[in-house]
Amino acid sequence: MKYCLSFIFTCVALLHSYAGITTYTFTSKDWKSQVNATTCDGKTDGWVCDQEAYEYSDGRTDAQNRIYSRGVSVKTSTSNAGATSVVTFEEVRGIDINFCQNASKGKGSIFVQVGENTPHELVINRPQKNMGQYNRDTTLQIATAETGKIRFWVTCTENSININTLSIRSNNGGSSPFTTDTYQLVTDISQLQDSDQIIIGVQDPTVNNIMGYFDEAVSSNNIHAIRGKYSEDRMQVAADDNAIYTLHKTELNGEVAFYIEDNVRYECAYLVANGGQTKNKLALWDKLYDSKTYGNYGYWNINIAQNGEATIMNLGNSKGKYLQYNASNNPPLFGCYAELSQTPVCIYRRVEALGDTMAIVAPLTNFGTVLLRSGEASGSQTIQVNANRLTEDISVVLKHGAPFHLSTTTIDRDGGNLTISYQATEAGNFVDTLVFSSGDITCQAPVMLRAIAPATVSQAVQSADFETVYLDSVVVTKKFDSYIFVRDHTGSMLIYDTGDGAGKRYGAGLANGHVLRQVVGRFRNYYGVPEISPTQAWNVETNKITCLPEEITTIVDSADVCRYVRLTDVVIDEQNIATAPQINPVTVVDAFNTGIITTLTTQLDAIVMWSWNALELWCVSQEVTEETGTDNITTNNNPTIRKAIIDNQLVIYIDNDLYSILGTKL
Repeated sequence: MKYCLSFIFTCVALLHSYAGITTYTFTSKDWKSQVNATTCDGKTDGWVCDQEAYEYSDGRTDAQNRIYSRGVSVKTSTSNAGATSVVTFEEVRGIDINFCQNASKGKGSIFVQVGENTPHELVINRPQKNMGQYNRDTTLQIATAETGKIRFWVTCTENSININTLSIRSNNGGSSPFTTDTYQLVTDISQLQDSDQIIIGVQDPTVNNIMGYFDEAVSSNNIHAIRGKYSEDRMQVAADDNAIYTLHKTELNGEVAFYIEDNVRYECAYLVANGGQTKNKLALWDKLYDSKTYGNYGYWNINIAQNGEATIMNLGNSKGKYLQYNASNNPPLFGCYAELSQTPVCIYRRVEALGDTMAIVAPLTNFGTVLLRSGEASGSQTIQVNANRLTEDISVVLKHGAPFHLSTTTIDRDGGNLTISYQATEAGNFVDTLVFSSGDITCQAPVMLRAIAPATVSQAVQSADFETVYLDSVVVTKKFDSYIFVRDHTGSMLIYDTGDGAGKRYGAGLANGHVLRQVVGRFRNYYGVPEISPTQAWNVETNKITCLPEEITTIVDSADVCRYVRLTDVVIDEQNIATAPQINPVTVVDAFNTGIITTLTTQLDAIVMWSWNALELWCVSQEVTEETGTDNITTNNNPTIRKAIIDNQLVIYIDNDLYSILGTKL
């Protein structure tokens, strides 16, 4: 890890060498603050309190991982609270103030004065309902750079305004983060090079874990998760010596392959999938190939989606091939799984510092897959544009425009935030290019969006494996455990509900007849069964509808898989093989624990399924007729006896009376 030492010295050498940004985070009512890890002392750095505010509130995080209720509170009773900087700032060009209010109140103004110059006023209006507690920035752009100590104060006319940070753009500022080594999200397989140092992260904005190192004291079967420090836009992750691996690019059987080495903690140790045919193991071993059991278990195929989602598939013989994050395990871990059933991962590669190079660095903007509701979809995303040693502000344009739009056409020469929005009115894959320019320095970054319209079931089942599909209205025909069978007017399919990655299934409480809206997930033709693995919660209509099985008039075949059907004049033999006019001989399976009766069956309601290479009927209910014997029940005059399944229990009709299988009259 020699590079870590040079990294530290680089940071020290570059501190305050270039124009840039200085950020203060306020931590008390007398405006004490922190810059990075250094506590401002109020003498050589920091702020002198003009008037105290109220209190400092630690940040909290909601379900969408947004931070809120942070900062020093200026209430109406403490109006005009503020402070003055100890430092004189040279050539101040802009100040970003991060603040929040409460859910729906908070009005006033934030005033900023540089030296003896005229104060600047930033008006704070009431927030939108239930949005005030979320942190946001207000930006003061100074047309002609100003020099002096900075004084700020807040006049509050309603409720409170909470000040969290001040970020000052000046010639005193620290250097761009790209003057230090960074780990950047990989968004295209071509970015991965031989001997790259990588960190494996989690492709879920609510999860802040990364893959640690293999340690049998922690887990002998898999690799434990450790806490990672992601940037807000998830495009960067902080270096962590307990998570760095070396990626090697090679060739295997004429195809590109990768192997992943842990040369930080061990010597000649490679990441392998060694679970055989039963386990989901992920570990380290001292060789890449095992001739007896695991084959090429140290080699991997890697595919990268535009949003950074990495499909890392092992090329060995173990059944568990896909490297994924298991959030439901306690503690969470990284392992290998037979299907893409767990939380996806992503790869961050080390990018060396720019040093003294003049540069603009902007990330990919990927809106991912969005749903067209009522014929349109809209949204926005804010990216951080980094710049290094520029002397002119940055102009930014889109090559093409619609459906994309920009919040501004200029960014400060030290970088800043840029908001890109979209307004899509039709389905399609949209790609554009952001062009950044500062003098002779240019940079381009792609912007991408996939908008999808609702599909019918018949359209969805034609999708490619792992493609995102969107069903707007389907009816539940059968719900059992993870299996949710649904249909619309065009066909039937399965929702395979493995849950949200935190142990909660999306389909809890569903029953036959429920109508699901906005079902979104990845499609998979699983050995002949068309299924969706949901990636988000759906909407459920309050009232159920009557959902009867479909009457079958033609011979059942593979095109009927997942249909809820009714067969008549069915005979089931002792091997559970059913015959009927509508079917060729087919196995009846007690998948739903209803209890199968091997007898003359007048009616069989079932789900048609495909098991590896043959059709099956998964029994939902039976109506049974049998007119011989008394079935161990002593009665007079040899009455007519009829069996039936009621509430999943076998019962017997004797003439018009109902009995349990033990002879108890019901």
